[in-house]
Amino acid sequence: MVIGKLRLGFSEKTIFDALSQMTSGGKSLRKELDNTFQIYPDPGYITQVVKERGMAGLKNVRVKTGVPVVPALCQRLNNYREIVDKMGEAAVERKYDGTRVQIHFNRLKNEIRTYTRNLEESSPMFPELFQMNKWIMGDEVILDCEAVGYDKKTGKVLPFQITITRKRKHGVAETAKSIPLRFFVFDILSLNGRSLIEEPYFERRKFLTKVVKKNETIVPDEYFKTDDPVEVQKLHDKFLKEGFEGAVIKMWNGEYLPGRQGWNWVKIKEAEGASGKLSDTLDLVILGYNLGKGKRAGFGMGAFLVGLRRGESWVSIAKVGTGLTDEEFKGLKIKLDKSKTKEKPKDYLVSGSLVPDVWVEPLVVVEIAADEITKSPNHAGGIALRFPRLIKFREDKGPKDATTWKEVEEIAKLSLN
Repeated sequence: MVIGKLRLGFSEKTIFDALSQMTSGGKSLRKELDNTFQIYPDPGYITQVVKERGMAGLKNVRVKTGVPVVPALCQRLNNYREIVDKMGEAAVERKYDGTRVQIHFNRLKNEIRTYTRNLEESSPMFPELFQMNKWIMGDEVILDCEAVGYDKKTGKVLPFQITITRKRKHGVAETAKSIPLRFFVFDILSLNGRSLIEEPYFERRKFLTKVVKKNETIVPDEYFKTDDPVEVQKLHDKFLKEGFEGAVIKMWNGEYLPGRQGWNWVKIKEAEGASGKLSDTLDLVILGYNLGKGKRAGFGMGAFLVGLRRGESWVSIAKVGTGLTDEEFKGLKIKLDKSKTKEKPKDYLVSGSLVPDVWVEPLVVVEIAADEITKSPNHAGGIALRFPRLIKFREDKGPKDATTWKEVEEIAKLSLN
């Protein structure tokens, strides 16, 4: 299966442009090809179907156990009234700070596979799921969930920095004992060969309740139904006080939309918190780094340049040099050096004053906090982050999961106003 290594969001674009051109003489078929890719992300298979059966053959491509679906992602809105106006009745769920996991269970094949949000298989990382056949009422199931570490004594969820240590490839069994995971399931995409992504949210929730038996490992996530913007805000604030990342609001009648499309899933976007600092962190991609000077000469790295996708280009938005320990600086340089490029990639828009000493491929995603978004003549996009600092490395995310230019523009409007 041709997935994962394609730098999702970029290489398949080239393939589908060519396939559409070959089939129709233009790009008119791109949307249909893209939609098929969302539920069956294998460009090679899609190309084969079109060549053998034409575009009509794509109608028979379905969600399939063992083939990851591009996970649904949230849009951002900052106004509770606007959220309810867009959705009508909605379900409000907790936003967990864990790692996204898509579970594929096949009882007949005695097979359990898991995939990351980047569609990479991660099955060996989760020995907790080996007993899944005891908890699932069905022969074939695809579940969407967030895996979060928890304290066995208190039952409370653990910080992301602890949960993410479970992604290590070595010593998995030992780590699983000291940092057990709980899989909070918030959606079901397929049951016994039947795709459920076209079903409304509330119907999928009914299926989920029937499929998952009560257990301590795989837990259907709690949700609250409402059409009251005041109630949505109260729940969001309540979840924040409980230590979660706030709320995710989902359209009660909405289908499961793979990728970041539509307004069926929304998270709260805030320009500033009580401290006057930017409340929303941004998931940005490292474009390059500067060599270390002075104390940081020993690390080989002083600061790194981050940016985000705008159309067909990568646009810089900040240079980051704080928020890392000495060891993290050293580790990050080693990681970035694996994807160094000899010259600036053609799709990078970076002005002369910000050009780093070393360019890298846009692969590493980091979560960045800042005090505000300001206008900037130095950055190609015209805006920059003031006092940016690293919060954490998002090893669970790829470039396609990074904050979008549209999202930053919306946050900038709030911040600049």
